Amino acid sequence: MQFNRGRRCSATTGFCRYRGYRGGVVSRPRAIIITYLYVYHYCYRWPLFINAALRHSKEISAIMNSRLEEEGTRLIATSTKVGMAQKINANGDAEQNYNNDKPLKALHLTTTDEILSEIGLLNPHSIFVMVSMAFLWCLSAMPTMSPAYMAPPTPCDSNCTFITVQEEFQLGRAIIDPAELTSSVYFLGNLVLGQIYCMAADRIGRRPVLVWSLLVSGLAGVLAAFASNLYLMLLGRFIQGSFFNSITMINWVMCCESIAFKGHSYASVLFGVFWVAGYCLITPIALTFQSWRAVQFVTSFPTLLFGVVMLILLPESLGFLITKKRAVEAKKWINRASRWGGSEFECDVQKTIENETARVPEEKNLKESLHHVFHSPKLVLYMGIQTVLWVVDFMVYNSLSLTATDVIKGSADKSFLFSGLVELPCYFIMPVALDRLGRRPTVIISHLLSAASLLIMCFLNPDSYPTIYLCIWLVAKFGMASAFMCCFVYGAEIFPVQYRNICLGFCATLSNIGAMMSPHCNILDSIFSGLMFATFAALSALCAFITTFLPETKDSH
Repeated sequence: MQFNRGRRCSATTGFCRYRGYRGGVVSRPRAIIITYLYVYHYCYRWPLFINAALRHSKEISAIMNSRLEEEGTRLIATSTKVGMAQKINANGDAEQNYNNDKPLKALHLTTTDEILSEIGLLNPHSIFVMVSMAFLWCLSAMPTMSPAYMAPPTPCDSNCTFITVQEEFQLGRAIIDPAELTSSVYFLGNLVLGQIYCMAADRIGRRPVLVWSLLVSGLAGVLAAFASNLYLMLLGRFIQGSFFNSITMINWVMCCESIAFKGHSYASVLFGVFWVAGYCLITPIALTFQSWRAVQFVTSFPTLLFGVVMLILLPESLGFLITKKRAVEAKKWINRASRWGGSEFECDVQKTIENETARVPEEKNLKESLHHVFHSPKLVLYMGIQTVLWVVDFMVYNSLSLTATDVIKGSADKSFLFSGLVELPCYFIMPVALDRLGRRPTVIISHLLSAASLLIMCFLNPDSYPTIYLCIWLVAKFGMASAFMCCFVYGAEIFPVQYRNICLGFCATLSNIGAMMSPHCNILDSIFSGLMFATFAALSALCAFITTFLPETKDSH
């Protein structure tokens, strides 16, 4: 049988091309032979190669898993089905997981923020920590601002049914009112003892110091309500005020160390809302209970009660556990948060501790910690600037708050409520500004806004332009509340975690000097009218200027 030797390959052309005969002229028998070799190569030789490759890949997998054994368990997907994965253990064996609702994910979490980000801000555990810590600001705001009613700066003119400290103890009014010590001695206690608790929180933990502060502060406030004379009442207020830093600072740091970095600005909204709530609750309490004793008791007892609740439910912060290398407790913390959220993931706690502490020199005692802080020029500069910001902001803010009952003549309750409610918008605007503009520009703008408003008030007559005066006063209060809130966000990020409570506690403790002076700042107006607001405006402008020497921390994480 003859074959056409000149006929080109048709069905076998592809095979010819594969073997190098690209469109060549091939006889049919030769084409058949080439086709047979092709089929043999792909149907017999390739399976052998694939099997060898699979064996080789298994050996590689075993080697890789042995190398990764020190870095913790790894999860690899092995199927397109949702929730189907293999967990590679230390022996290189695969254990399948068919949980369709909770798929295992390939994670390599070796930093605290990565772990907290995986837990999520909407995790019930994260929500519990944020809400409980923010609620402490509500409890703290009530005894802090209650002297506006308990010992008002000006006497009541009509319908005076509320029994004040001045009336019960028959205190005469003067340029320096003795009853105003109700507020001053509160911050004096914080100035004298507040830093001790912050240092203790860095050494023994956030949780024990915070719970202790709640219990003792609430008890001291309750006992002050039953004081038989002015001195015992001031002693109770002194002890109660000594825990102001603990209940407003340690809980904020604890919240920041228990949620992801991206949630810090938004957590400040929740803290601010609770502060405004506690601020505004004073008015209905004072209208319901017509005595300073009842107001003191009602604003103090919830703190004692909540301290008992936190003693049972509150966990230590994850950031503190990692910093102190408490691997077992940190693992329990992560498991608890995962269990509350209904999701599971793997992380290497020991590797996280190594990463977080690699750049941190281990401090043996408090003396070495203080030595490192005060011998670091950068930390000293940052702490000095932050201290000025805290002192000025707290003085101006507290002065505007305690004198808020005089903004609208004849309506002390409404003016006090306005002074509290005007702070509410800043807690929604500031997180956006902090993330969009950055920490430093937001702080500068807030101080400049307050400075401009306070300067205008120096030359504005409240009797001639009451509405305009009120609006500008509210703008000044808004700007100062914004600046004061930024102190917590900015300060918590600018200092290293191992010195955070010491540095922040130092700044916040010295800020009590400004708070102690705030009830007496109206003495400046006795020299000439408007001097108090002019002084506040100059100090706010100074704060805006020195903030330019601080670094931006928005992108530090």
